Amino acid sequence: MKLLTLLALCCLSFSLLAQNSGLKGVVVNAETGNTIEGAKVTLERSNVSTTSDQNGTFELKGVPGTETLIISSSTIQTITLEVQITSNELLDLGVIKVEPTTAYVNAFFIGEDEINIEDDNDQVISGLLVSSDDVYLSNVGFTFSPMRFRVRGYDQEMTSTFINGVNFNSAERGRFYYGSVGGLNDVVKNKDVVNGLEMGTYSFGNIGGATNINMRASDYARGGRISTSYTNRSYNFRVIGTYSTGLMDNGWAFTVSGSRRYAKEGYIEGTFYDAWSYMLAVEKVFNDKHSLSFTTFGAPSERGSSSASFQEVYDITGDNLYNPNWGYQNGKKRNARETKSYEPVAILSHEWKINDETKLTTGVAGRYSMYKKTALNWYKAEDPRPDYYRYLPSYQEDPEIAAMYERLWRSDETMRQINWDRMYEVNKLNNDENDKYGTEKGSSYMIEGRNNDYMEFTFNSTLSTAINERFKIVGGIEARKTIGMHYKTVEDLLGGSHWVDIDQFAERDFSGDSYKLQNDLNNPNRKVTEDDVFGYDYEMHLTSANAWFRNDHSFLNWDVYYGAKVTYTGFYREGNMRNGRAPLNSYGKGKEHRFGDIAVKAGGKYKLSGRHIMVFNAAYETRAPLPYNAYLSPRIKDNEVPGMENGVIQSGDIGYIMNLPRFKGRVTAYYTLLDNQMEIDNYYHDAYRTFMNVAMTGIQKEYRGVEFGAEAKVTDQITLTAIGNVGDYRYTNRPEATFSFDNGSQPDITETIYLKNFHVAGTPSIAGSLGLDYFHPKMWFFNVNGNFYDRTYLDVSPTRRTEAAVQFPTDGMTEEEIDAKLKEITGQEELGSKFTLDVSLGKLIYFENRNSLSINVMVQNVLNNTDMRTGGFEQGRFDFTDYNVNKFPPRYYYAQGLNLFVNLGYRF
Repeated sequence: MKLLTLLALCCLSFSLLAQNSGLKGVVVNAETGNTIEGAKVTLERSNVSTTSDQNGTFELKGVPGTETLIISSSTIQTITLEVQITSNELLDLGVIKVEPTTAYVNAFFIGEDEINIEDDNDQVISGLLVSSDDVYLSNVGFTFSPMRFRVRGYDQEMTSTFINGVNFNSAERGRFYYGSVGGLNDVVKNKDVVNGLEMGTYSFGNIGGATNINMRASDYARGGRISTSYTNRSYNFRVIGTYSTGLMDNGWAFTVSGSRRYAKEGYIEGTFYDAWSYMLAVEKVFNDKHSLSFTTFGAPSERGSSSASFQEVYDITGDNLYNPNWGYQNGKKRNARETKSYEPVAILSHEWKINDETKLTTGVAGRYSMYKKTALNWYKAEDPRPDYYRYLPSYQEDPEIAAMYERLWRSDETMRQINWDRMYEVNKLNNDENDKYGTEKGSSYMIEGRNNDYMEFTFNSTLSTAINERFKIVGGIEARKTIGMHYKTVEDLLGGSHWVDIDQFAERDFSGDSYKLQNDLNNPNRKVTEDDVFGYDYEMHLTSANAWFRNDHSFLNWDVYYGAKVTYTGFYREGNMRNGRAPLNSYGKGKEHRFGDIAVKAGGKYKLSGRHIMVFNAAYETRAPLPYNAYLSPRIKDNEVPGMENGVIQSGDIGYIMNLPRFKGRVTAYYTLLDNQMEIDNYYHDAYRTFMNVAMTGIQKEYRGVEFGAEAKVTDQITLTAIGNVGDYRYTNRPEATFSFDNGSQPDITETIYLKNFHVAGTPSIAGSLGLDYFHPKMWFFNVNGNFYDRTYLDVSPTRRTEAAVQFPTDGMTEEEIDAKLKEITGQEELGSKFTLDVSLGKLIYFENRNSLSINVMVQNVLNNTDMRTGGFEQGRFDFTDYNVNKFPPRYYYAQGLNLFVNLGYRF
């Protein structure tokens, strides 16, 4: 009996020691400084575990002695620490920094390949900006980016990007320019992401989601990071340095970051890349109520671009990445299409915590965007582009001549390059000749700069308050003033003396009218030299304001929200040149256009249990047309698109979320109807020999589909991830189009465009990925992903969907031949299915001083599949003489083959 009593007392004493012994700490993301909720924290020997709370904190009771602490989660790399638990003491481990998992790490390695394409309208939504804790979104942005995947098929204006709570989508074009934060990978990781239709705490949101990038200095973890990278993408080398003081005892916080990215030649021949970036954030926390922050950043860059080309050219050259934009000059490669951009930004933000339940956040931002794309221009001279259709074998009617052209294309590299030397020779000869006015002829060839600059000021203020634990109100106001400046400049006369500022197409069509050929009647026959403005010069003035609110109600099983927004938009064009084709409608302030819009949203969550949730959202809104789409030919005149009205958006989704200890996932069905939309296109019309502007109005499109993401923790080291989207995006009506002639030689023409049931182009509507992640307790990680894409469609030309395009002669044709011809003219090309395999390997090394070294190697498209068409477009022009679709064939984009990225980073 005494022995049993003694054993009981020993057990009791041991139990009491264990209850008073243990450890605590805070789990923090080493990349962002954000605390991590839901991380599993385990003491292996004591066999006890817990999870970190919403503040990242945890506390565990354990047996005194040496213990193994394991911290794991689907969003972080598993970390193992040896700790010493002392009797009757609670060991405080303080802040424990953990690295994000492979998917999160990869998202931060994205370069600027998304914007290095011919038309920046085609930017994909960058994985750098859409990553979140959602399984689908945290993977889709990076994994599917090589195929230019767009979430739910939406264009970029359907997704909003904020920085420090201030809207940074362009007011004129409606989209965020990713190049403005290029190279700032370290400091754009703190972000709040709103999925789809949901409303955030900083904005009304958008139908494609919204992201708020937090660049406040106090929200960065103390410490620094230096990384260097090698890649075979648009740039070859990158170095980034970042340091943050964290919030110091005196209430100040500072963060600074800078980078350089460079390639003498990128993965596409003839391209180059030279870019810098900087960011400075300063914040003063005065007390527990007030803080003031200032952030400035910019990313000046210059790069040589590539362009889409014809399949015939790709086949002849044997290179699906053939680039027609370059040639040799004095033995050096020179690109005719260079893009230069720089957008310095300054943001001043104030945060006022009025009380424990109420906070007011106010921000003012100013930015000046300078964006220029260069291109060749020529006057009464041969087209200098090597892949001009008249220089291709297929254009030659004589088989012998066609065979000769093909031999030259295959054997003579100069045939498929820009001939810079010849253009210089022609211009120098012109310097010794006079034109019909008795003056020097000037350049026949030149490089022009197409400038699209803008200056913008934005004010945002958001108030949030919790009435009680079940009812919360959030509301905000926004006001913006934008001036867009659009003009051409002379970049390089290529050895010539000057350029005469007249319109060559008008000179040809109106040779007896000296007024119509003038680009600026206020300065007729003006000779321009380098850096002079010529051709066109106009401004777009835009003012907008909106006010919105959101109410949240929380119940036992239900969380419900609803909100509304009202918006005012006004804009007008102001011309700085009096154009000869529109002398009364081109110079000075134009007609003002004013629009009012409303938007409503509602949604919520039904909690079947703590681990099973149903989610639903619905929205209706009207939206003013973007100024970019509002004019028939803004370079020349102030004519708005006929029938310009507010667009209408109706959208809804319903989803199911599961969050189990070893499995989590989401599946969502979505539907969106876009009504009364507008689209603008332009092209050169061979028959009328002028540029055409095509404005479609009354467009109706449907987006429907299912997206899903799931993550299964097979073991503590192995995780399986599956994401996918099955969508159907179509035009659902027959819109009207106005065809406007740039030279004014013909009156505008309005036609019906037979687009019903055609697919929205530019993105795979079916995409899926299956990934395996392995994490070794000693901080090795490995990832492999297999990705599948299907149903990507070519962008169709409105010209080939008119009545005139199908009025071909049918004499002698059978019904089958007529049907085949109709399908040939009006059919939409599908670009076929694709498969890629990606792998990555990494190692994280922690030192005794808590500094760390990370090594990452990532290879996309390991199988080196170079036959993947990522998109393309039909030419606007069409052969109305012979109805031959091959005379003006479509142009295609191809994906890069094997894609390597190596990164070495040191955190201190």
